[in-house]
Amino acid sequence: MVKQISRSKKILLTLIFGIALVLAFGIPDVYSFGDLGTIVERIQDESAIRCPICGRAVNPGIIHTDAAAIVKEKLKTALTDRDIGYSDGTKQGQPYIHILIYRFQERKGGNFAAEKPASVAFHMHLMKDGVLGRVFAYSEEQKALTQNIFTMGKFLKRGAKWVTADELAEEGINAGLDELVVDAKGTSGTEE
Repeated sequence: MVKQISRSKKILLTLIFGIALVLAFGIPDVYSFGDLGTIVERIQDESAIRCPICGRAVNPGIIHTDAAAIVKEKLKTALTDRDIGYSDGTKQGQPYIHILIYRFQERKGGNFAAEKPASVAFHMHLMKDGVLGRVFAYSEEQKALTQNIFTMGKFLKRGAKWVTADELAEEGINAGLDELVVDAKGTSGTEE
């Protein structure tokens, strides 16, 4: 009986040690089943050259009046699609996504002919308790194929048409979440 107890203790200690290692090194800060706070805002100083959150360079432009609401809705949809819970704002100890929009300009024209293409730029910050964890920078203005033949793949992926600012924002948010948070498979992205 003494051997059986000591074997059970060894198994228990091994199990506890294994769990401690996984918790210490294997699980990122954001879980696919946990809640993320969300904050979406526009840049306040449109003449700024640096992001007030991460300090990276920005190139501000025109920001549509409904940009924050549109981006917030796209973010919530993207989180829901990934089975990640979310809440508005932040709570103590809760990781959150902060998006700072510094350009959100709608296209002028239609699907197949645009006088001016849509343009969207934002920084997506993964934060916790006001401390910056990771940053994803997105800045995209659709170019005509005649301006850059190397964008053929993007052009075809977008349906061979001029996209809207909403569609660019959705594309950027999905790319940002792929980089910043844990997906449903439990892998985490890296900083861009």
